[in-house]
Amino acid sequence: MRHSARENYLATEVLTAPPQKLQLMLIEAAIRFVERARQHWRAGQTEQGFEAVAGAEDILGEMMAGLNRDIDGDLVGKTASVYLFVFRSLMEANFRKDEGKLDDALRVLEVERDTWRQVCARLGPTAATAKAGIDTASFREAPSVSPPHAPLLSADAPPAGEYSGGFSLDA
Repeated sequence: MRHSARENYLATEVLTAPPQKLQLMLIEAAIRFVERARQHWRAGQTEQGFEAVAGAEDILGEMMAGLNRDIDGDLVGKTASVYLFVFRSLMEANFRKDEGKLDDALRVLEVERDTWRQVCARLGPTAATAKAGIDTASFREAPSVSPPHAPLLSADAPPAGEYSGGFSLDA
């Protein structure tokens, strides 16, 4: 299977990124999904909008699952509450086709993005994410082979109407 230079670059970036950069990449992908949903809804493409919101929901689910509750229970609980608020806002937006709920989710995701940009700029590859309660155990070693879900890291999003589950960092 032939991979484009962009796909190879993205795969390398993901496999070599420090944990805080991976967190930032997830947040940025969720933002792109939310913005794409709004564009689809405004263009009358309801199904594609729903699929875009589902992609953002998948990312938030992964972010919640990645929280390490053994680190700092209070901080992790607060972080989980923020992610749950965003997840619920996305669910309500999808259920009601409500751009206001998309706005609610987007405002929080943008604050998260700005925060993680600052973390990345100030700390670089350190254990900062461990203090934030993010489980980084799976990020410590880059695999020697491609992960089994490498197509999810594709630089090309699936064609409209063909959401395949999982999430892509390149929404």
